Order: sequence, then C-alpha cells, then structure tokens
Amino acid sequence: MKNLKEKLKNTSVVIVSHTHVTGPPHFLEQFLKEKVKNLVFIGHPFFYSQDIRSFFRQHKKGKLIKEKYAYPLKLPGALYYLKDVFYTFYWLIFLPTTDLFIGVDNLNACCGLLLKKLGKTKKVVFYTIDYVPQRSPNRFFNSFYHLLDRLAVKYSDVVWNLSPIMISEREKRGIEKKFRKKQLTVPIGASLVIKPKPFSKINRFEIAYLGHVIKRQGVQLVILALPEIVKKIPKVKLVVIGGGAYIPRLKQLAKNLKVLDKIEFTGYVKDHGEVEKRLSLSSIAVAPYVDSEDNFVRYTDPGKVKDYLAAGLPVVITKVPRIAWELEEKRCGMAVNYDKKELAEAVIKILSNEDLLKIYRKDAHQLAKEYDWNLIFSRALKQIL
Repeated sequence: MKNLKEKLKNTSVVIVSHTHVTGPPHFLEQFLKEKVKNLVFIGHPFFYSQDIRSFFRQHKKGKLIKEKYAYPLKLPGALYYLKDVFYTFYWLIFLPTTDLFIGVDNLNACCGLLLKKLGKTKKVVFYTIDYVPQRSPNRFFNSFYHLLDRLAVKYSDVVWNLSPIMISEREKRGIEKKFRKKQLTVPIGASLVIKPKPFSKINRFEIAYLGHVIKRQGVQLVILALPEIVKKIPKVKLVVIGGGAYIPRLKQLAKNLKVLDKIEFTGYVKDHGEVEKRLSLSSIAVAPYVDSEDNFVRYTDPGKVKDYLAAGLPVVITKVPRIAWELEEKRCGMAVNYDKKELAEAVIKILSNEDLLKIYRKDAHQLAKEYDWNLIFSRALKQIL
C-alpha cells in the first residue's frame, strides 16, 4: 500500500462515467481525490435522471477547484449519447496530458482510447459496470454495443469487470482468450462509513429494499409475499427506498392485496448518506431480482447487496446474481428461487428467530469488511500503476 500511495501522489487521473445514483465511479472519486495530484470526474446522467446536465469536477490535492455543468439538452436516441461524447472531448482536449483515463462503460472507454491516440492520456482503464449479451432488441444497436465492447477490451491497458462472468460471456461472443490476462475482477465494494445500529435501536420487523424501482428488480415479489408474511409476523413493514416509474403499479398491487399500510415508499433519495442511515434502521433486506435471461444483474455484481451488508442487514436474495450463493454460504442471508412462497418462508424464518437474526447481522457486516472499497481499489490500481 505504501508504494501505491507514493505512486498516486504524482498521478493525474480522469474518470468519465454515465451516472444516475451513487455507484462505483463516485466511490472511486472519493477514494482518489485526496491521494492523487489531479483528479477530473466527468459525469453524464442517463436520460431518465432528474437532472440530465453533464458535469465536470476537478480536484487538486483533495480540494475542489473547478465545477461546471453542461446545458440540459434533451435529445432523441443515439444523439443523447453523442452529446456526452462531445462534452467529454470539449472538457478534456485542452487539459494537460493525464496519466490515467478510467472510462466507465464501453462508450466512455472508447473516448479514452481516442484521447490516448491524440496524446491526451497515457493509459486507459475500461471499467465494466454491467455487461449484457442482449443489450437491445434492436439488432443494429446491439451489434454496435458489442463492437464498442470488443474495441474497449482489445485496446485498453486494463479491463476492470465487476464479475468473472463478464469474461466468459465475452469469450462466447468471440473475444479471444489471450485478452483474459488483462481482464481483472474488481467487484462492487462496501462503504464502511456506515455502522450497523445496535440491535435495540433497529426497527425489529422492518424489511428494506433499496434501488431503482423497475419490474426486473422484483419488488413486486415481496409485495406478493407480504400477505403470507403478515399472517406470521403482524408487525412487519416493508420500506422501499428509491424512485421509479413502476411505483404506481406496485401501490395498486399492494392495495389489491390489502397490504398498502404495511409499505413505506420513500421515493428517490439523492444523498447516499441519508440512504445509508435509513438502511441501518431496518432489520433485514431483500434483493428479489426477476429470474429472466435479459436481467443484466446475472452478469454483474449488484451494488445494493454491499450497501445492505455494510449496514449489517441479512439479505434474502433470488438466485440470479453470483453473490446469492456466497451470502448463503457465509450465513449472511438466504438465497431463494423467484417464488413468493420461498421468499415469504425465508423472511419469516429470519425475522421470527431473534438469535438467528443476530448471527446473520453480525456475519453480514463481517463480510462487508472483506469488500471494503479501499481494499478493492488499492488492489485494482496496483495492476496498472
């Protein structure tokens, strides 16, 4: 770590990412900003974000010295992403050459490769947050996505993948095995700023869900299971932390099942610190991903699970992402099929047994320590600096 610390002191870094909620690129920014000589973070919000303005932040030795925002252009389809490319070049082309460009997703990584060709950066990291074999139902856009992915893998200096499944899936689509050596697994980390609440301070029968509220995230399965859970645990409550267009349908479902009074919908919470505080008040958490081939979470490492662990929450999770089996093996929760009866039984088992709940909560926070962001990023950066 000492050698890495010395190297970072004299390094200039650029991070370019598409953004919506707090995620890996933001934690990377936090990790680096006081360690490197110069850090630039460029964020391009997705078209469905509340604030769609691209932004530029520059830190020097830990101090924010410049911040600016682009005009909020609402453009159709591919033009929206071309706008992001334009702003990346507009903001970086006149800056001094940087030592390291970290492009989060294949489009941003390819921008880094062009900047490297122009002599504006020395090394490029392709940071793969998600990888989906069938990215789009449109054949052209799907092919273009995989073309960018192949270029980014082949020509970047290092590829960071959230899951080893991304490597094997790429090889199924023709990426040569010779590129495997530079593809590293850099999983989602846990922010240990948050501390689990003492058992006496938590909402004893509260279940937490965190994330964008869309169908494939599976909150509907928890609501479908609630009537059965309520029969065994009348004091149970579900808190849904996050916004999304699917919420009205979930409220109607809950109303039809007569469990709407058992659910709190917080809506979108911008401050991740507030999200962490709210999570820490709950007893357990759920990650009920829909088990479908087009659900990208099976190819990645979901961030909400690490937030749950950091807050000391045992997780009831569907057997979709790879981490589901690790949680069960390390007694941090239970992995179930996408089935309302199985989910209800798992929730009831944990919530109704206080001794078991305390063991799971302790083990959950212990596992979070193994995924400390500081350890994750230190190991990854040692491979390229």
